[in-house]
Amino acid sequence: MSNDDFSRSAAEIALQQCTDQLREAQRTYEDSARYSDPELAASALRSFASARAQYNELVGATQPQQQAGQLSQAQRDFLLQRQRGGDVLDQNRMGHYARGHDRALAAGLRVDSPEYFAAVANHVDHLGDGRQKPLSEEEAAKICGIDQYTYSDNADRLRALKAAGHYRDGQ
Repeated sequence: MSNDDFSRSAAEIALQQCTDQLREAQRTYEDSARYSDPELAASALRSFASARAQYNELVGATQPQQQAGQLSQAQRDFLLQRQRGGDVLDQNRMGHYARGHDRALAAGLRVDSPEYFAAVANHVDHLGDGRQKPLSEEEAAKICGIDQYTYSDNADRLRALKAAGHYRDGQ
């Protein structure tokens, strides 16, 4: 194995390990939010920041450098296209795009690739920003592979348990 092949192989392994650490930190953070555990969230954020710094350092040698906060031309075009489609790009909405960007990087996607833009759009359109309408009981039943009546009976039972204090919202 030549020195170049050895170095390339080591870099690929290091990047994959960082990507795995980013994914795990993201999952841990999501779990901490689900269980309302701020200490776990803090730990996940530290892990994410550490893995992100390592990832950025490793990738810095292989990707073109950008100024902090500066968007590539492809990213500007993507946002312009989204704006033309009716998206209002205020500060809050740009935060959604930034989180989508972070998640795409954590998933190991190459910036400005078609997969990257699909992941960012999917995050912005469907993950927690309230823009996707809730499923009807009929749609949820189909996804679960059960009939609507069984789903409705179980949903009624769950609502009754929640009303009795057995579950908190978000659990």
